[in-house]
Amino acid sequence: MSRQFVPLKTLAFLTSLAVMSGFPIAWSFSISEPQAFSTQQAGQHIAVALELGDLPGVTKVNYYWYGEDEDMLKALAAEKLALVSTAKHTPPFGGDILIPKESIGVYRLLAVAEQGGRQSQVALQAIFDEVLIHIEPNALLMDIDFQTHKPLRFGRAGGVRVYDQLDALGKIFELPVMGFFSDGITRTIRLRTTGTTYIPVNESVITVNQDGVLRLVGNGSTVLTVKNRDQIATLDIVVEVNDEPNEPPMADAGKTQSLLAGEQVTLNGLESYDPDGGSLQYHWSQVRGSKIPLLDPYSAKAKFLAPFVAEERTFRFKLRVTDIHGADSLPSYVDVLVNP
Repeated sequence: MSRQFVPLKTLAFLTSLAVMSGFPIAWSFSISEPQAFSTQQAGQHIAVALELGDLPGVTKVNYYWYGEDEDMLKALAAEKLALVSTAKHTPPFGGDILIPKESIGVYRLLAVAEQGGRQSQVALQAIFDEVLIHIEPNALLMDIDFQTHKPLRFGRAGGVRVYDQLDALGKIFELPVMGFFSDGITRTIRLRTTGTTYIPVNESVITVNQDGVLRLVGNGSTVLTVKNRDQIATLDIVVEVNDEPNEPPMADAGKTQSLLAGEQVTLNGLESYDPDGGSLQYHWSQVRGSKIPLLDPYSAKAKFLAPFVAEERTFRFKLRVTDIHGADSLPSYVDVLVNP
């Protein structure tokens, strides 16, 4: 898919045109209901409301549910649109929204405005707000299981490839931990915000971080214990990979940036490194804010043009790097603060 960027001069001219047309420089657009960090029930309808202030020309507002750390590009492909609201709704541009019944843990509720008339001429606008919501099911956790073969095998132990090894030391794997609840719904409970904790028996074979990301450390067999609420499950794990020493790479997404709408933003991952001195592959993704087209997301430096915003807004990006042996880094994050 080709991506087109508006030249900075063009965007500056259009923004100036909007100001000269009498539009307020600082507009209000914020979610007033539900409140940020409130706890809500999965599968429940809740009220959503916006404070629009003097924001002109809004024709509709689209609402989306995303996981706290969910890749925006993948999420959009999965049809995450939850509500389309107009001025005819009660309240205007709000209404009732269904919390996904399979949700659990921390989610983002994102509201994105669309404008018509003269406002449609202003390119690259990002009029949005989002709040973090903690979602809990109104049901008991009955059992925990792993959506994988048992035992979980890596490398030669997996029987997939014998000479050309698929797995290597340092490789990471997101554990597919599933929770079976009394309401009949199976939910993904890998993340710490769902209440899951991990206890690996032998950390010389694997390590597991708080969000269920497993890393191959050495060859051997071990057992992983997973706990959530009053349920416990165990998983046998066998690792038999090329035991050539390999330190995993470290991702560094850089420092928080603060800039103005219309400026070019460069996400700089050049401080990432491989302790073994090898080259790296890069992958940038967006996990906060309305979706922005990234230029060169698989390079050390990804770029985008800061959109026009009604008020200061935060865009968060995630960087992961992989070394030549296939070992992956844990993610690194950077916030970009865009001001009107």
